[in-house]
Amino acid sequence: MDKIKFQENLIDQIKEAQLKLGFAKETIRLYYPAASLCRLLNLECKSGEELVEELENGNEFKETPLGEIKFSLCGGERIEVQIPAEGAVYVNENIPDPPFLVRIIDLFGHRHHSSEEELTIEDICECFKSFNDNYVCEKMETETDFDYVLYFPDEQPDAWYYCIKFEMNHVIYHRFTKEDYISIVKCEI
Repeated sequence: MDKIKFQENLIDQIKEAQLKLGFAKETIRLYYPAASLCRLLNLECKSGEELVEELENGNEFKETPLGEIKFSLCGGERIEVQIPAEGAVYVNENIPDPPFLVRIIDLFGHRHHSSEEELTIEDICECFKSFNDNYVCEKMETETDFDYVLYFPDEQPDAWYYCIKFEMNHVIYHRFTKEDYISIVKCEI
């Protein structure tokens, strides 16, 4: 079981939420398809019910820097991961704001709607390039839910795959792990 990779994913997601919404000392709930959670934990794929039972009965997540992480089945194959308020405090006090993520959030937050200066794929590519010349920008097939995917093959400054959608005068992004991008997004084609 890859406990470290999973905890890093939780920390990344909590940090992103704190950058977008601000810090709040409160319980955080994140939701994962069972298959995504298995990939993150490097476990054989199993049903959501089996996965929750294994994680709740084990001791791997009883004591972590984020506090005791709890798991519950939330309809079908969707797993709720509950991080106590002490986890939000830990991330806020110990995890520095990643400069690249700060810049992406700022870029999308201030220029995603047509009433302002319109955000273009060239602007997004320039942001990526300013952090690492070694980035990839691919136009996605029309059958997918996204227009472009951008990522850093060497995972510097981060390992996320940013899927971009231009829609109804808005520009949004969704971040995926490489494994989920390959399994979920690429499989749409």
